[in-house]
Amino acid sequence: MSKHNELRAQHGEPAFKPYFLRYLATKGVDEHAWGQAWNSWHARMDADKSGQLWARFNTAQNALTMQAHFGDVADMSQEVRGGLTLDMYARLSAEAAQPGVDFEALLARHGVSMTVWNSGREAWTLAMSQDTMHRITTQYGQLYAKYNPAHVAAMQAQAAQLIANRPESSAQEEEPEVEYTFEVALAELQSPVPRTRWHAAHLMAQKIQTELEGDRARQKQALAACVPQLLDCLDRHDKETVSSAEAAARDLVELGQTGDEAKGAVTRCLLRGREHLATVQAAFAPIQNKNVPERIYLQSEIQDYTSLVETLEEILADWNDAGADAEDAASGPAAPGGRTDDEGIASKVEGARSWWDRILSLFR
Repeated sequence: MSKHNELRAQHGEPAFKPYFLRYLATKGVDEHAWGQAWNSWHARMDADKSGQLWARFNTAQNALTMQAHFGDVADMSQEVRGGLTLDMYARLSAEAAQPGVDFEALLARHGVSMTVWNSGREAWTLAMSQDTMHRITTQYGQLYAKYNPAHVAAMQAQAAQLIANRPESSAQEEEPEVEYTFEVALAELQSPVPRTRWHAAHLMAQKIQTELEGDRARQKQALAACVPQLLDCLDRHDKETVSSAEAAARDLVELGQTGDEAKGAVTRCLLRGREHLATVQAAFAPIQNKNVPERIYLQSEIQDYTSLVETLEEILADWNDAGADAEDAASGPAAPGGRTDDEGIASKVEGARSWWDRILSLFR
């Protein structure tokens, strides 16, 4: 499992699969045998009412995953912040957590003053809060476990207990589904938070094609409210909301918004997406074969922007093809084969309409 995830982070979807199959071959396993093993081990672990098998599996996988994604991160154990090394900060924290410890005596035994402890704890806490790639927190956790092995055993036992006490799926109570109404969507379209507005616009676009079908007055109101937000999403999305931009482009197609404003927004979004994708790919290339956490995040970003770019290119190509067909249908000499001008034009118009229907069907 950890190698599967490591190779996926290294090569992306779906390019990682041949690498994974070659890895399986080195273990004398093919894809079919891997699938059988996956299913049978999960069934066996689910059947273990003590939860111990799942806990042991998680512990083993976590250790391998740390090596796969943090193995090449530089050792920070002797880095000093606020007068304390990371190693000493983790050691003092781990030993202080043990029962009956006199903390002042503990500090004295390690030659650390209360002033240094407080400044070091504050500095390392701040550093960890800003550690978006979890480099520091991961090494801190490993050092903490080293100096408090009982903590690791306790955590594994707790995990096993949680698994053992989990309710059977049949006995779980499902939370009642809250209806997302037309009125709620309208209210969220006025939210000061962009991603809330964009999500509401996407849901409103779906309502226009389903429950509002036939209600022309509310359809018109919904279109007026959601289309500007779909366009805004295309122009202002970031890497956290790139999937919203892709959905917004599809929604415009579904809603028949094919005018210059929509095409302009899609074109701008495509150009920005291509530029960002190239930047992320350039940043990813030097670390593709390194076991560092950035690889996971950048690969995910590459996948998101690749999907966005491909979708927008497809939409614009279809729009251009449909426009060209419509222009051909509206002008030109008599159709070949002896048909009159009216017959030829009618045939081409019908062909353009059929082609456009096929385009729209791709997004339904």
